[in-house]
Amino acid sequence: MKNIFTIILCTTLCFSGFSQEKSFRPTYVYEGFIKTEKGEKLSINMNFLVLLDSTLVGSYYYSPKNGALGLVGHLNSNQTFSLVERNENDKITGEFKGRLSADKKTAVGKWVSPSNNKTFTFEVRLVKDKSYWDFIRKNRALHEYNDLNVAINEFDKVLSIDVASQGITSLPSKITKLEKVVSFNLLGNRLNVFPKELGKLTSLDEISLSSNQIENIGPEIGNLKNLRILILNNNKLQSLPKELGKLTNLLYLELDNNKLTYLPEEIKYLSKLQELHIERNKLTTAEKQKIKAALPNCIVHF
Repeated sequence: MKNIFTIILCTTLCFSGFSQEKSFRPTYVYEGFIKTEKGEKLSINMNFLVLLDSTLVGSYYYSPKNGALGLVGHLNSNQTFSLVERNENDKITGEFKGRLSADKKTAVGKWVSPSNNKTFTFEVRLVKDKSYWDFIRKNRALHEYNDLNVAINEFDKVLSIDVASQGITSLPSKITKLEKVVSFNLLGNRLNVFPKELGKLTSLDEISLSSNQIENIGPEIGNLKNLRILILNNNKLQSLPKELGKLTNLLYLELDNNKLTYLPEEIKYLSKLQELHIERNKLTTAEKQKIKAALPNCIVHF
């Protein structure tokens, strides 16, 4: 699933064209604070990815209910960096100027307003095992199988499968032998229902079913208790089962560009969800408010 980077970065930052692991260095997730003009420490969460040309792309937020702001910049050879901050309308709202420590465990510097009339200091520290980026990084290091038949034959070795854009309309029943698989990419195939076979692969922590023709998801999705990342954008979903609420370890959920008019009340049980993308659906203002109320600690993109 090398191209899950494409899905997530395109969705959160409106970037495209990233598809090969060789184009990437590790992602970094930080927590810390910005010191306001009143001397208060405003907590922030920041993440970014370092590309091979030292370009930085990422996002940050200080309050989930206010959403995330995009970050784009550059890391210099002396570990100084500049990250321009933009809102969802692509308007520049500030800039982080700072320095990473040699081990990249800390970053300090100043946040500057667009008009340069406000400057606040910031300090962040690297955290692990608290973000969906940790699972992306872990799974990208795994050997990927690109042939389902080979994967089934070597079922005891398989941890990651990437069969994107292979015209797949259904999964073979023998796929359930893959008891160790953690990452499964089915992007760009021709599935019109959520494969029931996936519901038996309870070791999965990452699934991409982006850009299929899925109209229905059955209750079997509730079996995937270990799932952290679920990508279902660009399908034909009109509703989701209440069993979605059983995915209590879910960190990232992508539902944009479907035909959804509501989400089940059970989403309130997704207490660990960090980011939800549900743009380009048919949600009313009242439903959007309901979703935000159900997920107070989640960044929701409408």
